[in-house]
Amino acid sequence: MISSITLISWEDIMKKQQKIDNWVQLTKYVHYIETMIEKNLKETYNLSLKEFYVLYEIYKAKGKKYKINDLIKIVDLSQSAMSRLITRMEKPTQALVVRQECVEDHRAMYIYLTDAGLEITEQALDTYENLIDKVSFTNIRKLSQIDDEKN
Repeated sequence: MISSITLISWEDIMKKQQKIDNWVQLTKYVHYIETMIEKNLKETYNLSLKEFYVLYEIYKAKGKKYKINDLIKIVDLSQSAMSRLITRMEKPTQALVVRQECVEDHRAMYIYLTDAGLEITEQALDTYENLIDKVSFTNIRKLSQIDDEKN
């Protein structure tokens, strides 16, 4: 009787370890993909992944504009980090975005894509898509099925 209790307990331990191992592998794989994409975007367009995400969200938005506070929530940055990021993207040599006060709410600021920002975003989107095509989603699906068997 003791051995059957030990066996059940051992099986539970193994299941938990497998779940944790799968989770660790999944996070490593996703981190590797993000690192690969960011390295490529940095080398090709001098963009960080967060900068790309900001450009992409503005690109998708109606009128190619976005309120800063809404971008903060989507890109998951603090107010100060977003402000520094936008400042870098407004650089005078090749401004990718421009800030403009919101007409409806003078407390809010909109961020717009410049023509250069639109061009870089479209080019970076093609690069991003090509890199994503190299990702094995089969491996991600397998690793992400960490809780298929309910206890």
